[in-house]
Amino acid sequence: MRQSLLDLIEKTIVFQYELPNTTFGIDKTIVSVDNDQCFKSLNKADFCEIIYNSILEYSFNEFEIENKDYDKLHYIALQKRIKYNPTIGLDQKIKYGFLGEVILFSVLYVMFKAQPLIARGYFYNPLENSETKGYDSYHLIENNHQPELWFGEVKFHKNFKTGIDSIFKNIDKAISDDYLKTNVFAISNQINNLHYKGSKIETVMKDWEKNPYLSIIDEIKQHNMKLVYPVMLLYEEDDLGFDESIKNIPKYIQKKYTASTFSITVDYSIFFILVPMKDVKKIKEEVIKWIELRKPLMS
Repeated sequence: MRQSLLDLIEKTIVFQYELPNTTFGIDKTIVSVDNDQCFKSLNKADFCEIIYNSILEYSFNEFEIENKDYDKLHYIALQKRIKYNPTIGLDQKIKYGFLGEVILFSVLYVMFKAQPLIARGYFYNPLENSETKGYDSYHLIENNHQPELWFGEVKFHKNFKTGIDSIFKNIDKAISDDYLKTNVFAISNQINNLHYKGSKIETVMKDWEKNPYLSIIDEIKQHNMKLVYPVMLLYEEDDLGFDESIKNIPKYIQKKYTASTFSITVDYSIFFILVPMKDVKKIKEEVIKWIELRKPLMS
């Protein structure tokens, strides 16, 4: 990642506290295994800049970006690596999933030190002309104790209830052996394009190709791998302030949903990354305007 972008992310998206938080009397969500993480966006213009610039690192592996013309690559990304149609109306453009996905990418990379396993842009198919399928992030944390696949999801809605309802509509599917297997197969089709070489997941995929009669889920367990499912929620801050905005999330989830047992046999964790902010719609509109104007990228 460009140092200028990394610095901007650290300056703009600032950690506040974990949930549960006894000081403010806020529980973590009823589905969270690890503690939920709460961040504040300090500057609207800088947040727009992060979205706009992160399209590049989201779409390409780092070795593809090095010593290249950033502005040209950014334009290529909009043509070939994400869904973007300049001819549709603004109301449709601000619904594009990549506006949130690039923030999830950046926060996992910078705040959680989770390296991208492969650029998400590899999974967009221009022929399908639809949002990229699969998990919203493909990141990896390698440690001697347990390699972790950070395969997450993000929702970027003005109304937090809309975002939560969308998450829970598919959460049982997302945290399952079948969905994990399908996504690992999708990654295996791009094995030559992995950013992270020599990882355990690469070993799993190569072993499976040598013997496709193996269960790839069993192979993941054999290598003591874990699925970490970070769920990022970007939403409009409550008029009562940041802390009330955070409190709204576990309260709404507990009121409407029940903690369920997921159909996954791999070791897993789930937690929320909560980022309430002002002017969600205006932020999206500003980024779209910059895309249309081909605003120069940060160096």
